[in-house]
Amino acid sequence: MLKTWGISYKKSKEKAKEIYSKIGRIQCPALNGDYISFNSLGFNHLIRKGRIPRPRNEQKKRFALLFYVEKIIKNPTASIEYKRKETKYYVNRYGSRILITSEADFWTFREKVQDCTIKIVIRQINKGIKKGDKHFFSIMGDDIEIS
Repeated sequence: MLKTWGISYKKSKEKAKEIYSKIGRIQCPALNGDYISFNSLGFNHLIRKGRIPRPRNEQKKRFALLFYVEKIIKNPTASIEYKRKETKYYVNRYGSRILITSEADFWTFREKVQDCTIKIVIRQINKGIKKGDKHFFSIMGDDIEIS
């Protein structure tokens, strides 16, 4: 069983930011050597889901899992699940309602560490014929003890 760091929420968040910012950008052999960016979108998703903040204990669990993210993404034989998601929504532009279609690709890496299954989600947003960079989107684990 994995455990959180046993420090306050504020110190956990600071430690997680430090780990996250040191990663920066890494090459992923399992995705044909493509680079994965660790930008603010991914870190913000650890803290909130959309505009709603996640419970602090859940954030602390996700922060503790960041220690394993680089090793899992660099694993050339990683177990990966791929999914493409299309989202449609309306926006108001100059008084007209316009339908916007957004596509994104998701790769979910799974690895077992000390009886805890860690899942890391990598996302790539597609805008028309232009594809964005692959970036870290989320991390979760199924057996983490709060300490």
